[in-house]
Amino acid sequence: MSKIIKLILLLLLVLLPMTALAGDFRKGEGNKIYLSSASGKVNVQTKLEEKLSPDVFQFKTRLEENMERRNKLVLEKYKNKLNKSNFKTGKKQILVTGYSSTPDQCSGDPFRTASGTRVHKGTMACPPQYPFGTKIVIENVGTFVCEDRGGAIKGNHFDMWFSSRSQALAWGKRVVMAEIVN
Repeated sequence: MSKIIKLILLLLLVLLPMTALAGDFRKGEGNKIYLSSASGKVNVQTKLEEKLSPDVFQFKTRLEENMERRNKLVLEKYKNKLNKSNFKTGKKQILVTGYSSTPDQCSGDPFRTASGTRVHKGTMACPPQYPFGTKIVIENVGTFVCEDRGGAIKGNHFDMWFSSRSQALAWGKRVVMAEIVN
């Protein structure tokens, strides 16, 4: 049996229980198979020589996709201010702390940001000189979007959103190399 067939059979054995969630398989472009289900979409690479990476298994629920779409629409209204702003872009060291959606760390709705978006992985509270929509790329961590503010967030201090308080506390307070992108 060829290696590709063995891999496909293994993937089917792993993913088959998911089809009980009213899902169906669909062939995608090139070497991809998609499993669509009521709770999301899984994208599986089928070439054996490709190494597993975070984007091999992409999973977003419909709720997450809708939230992402709404957040993009909200951030669109800040695009003019972002384009007119004159803050310094480029690489620099910044102080990054973590926060979560707990009432003692947020004012008002703990799941709504100052820009009006819903919190999600990639939400960053930024100092006022950075307009909403500014992208911050932190080396070895990921890309974040300035969508929130905070009373103690000033100067070179940024606050990264985490889904739980324990994750935010585990992050702690770090000085990291970041690239500020307009």
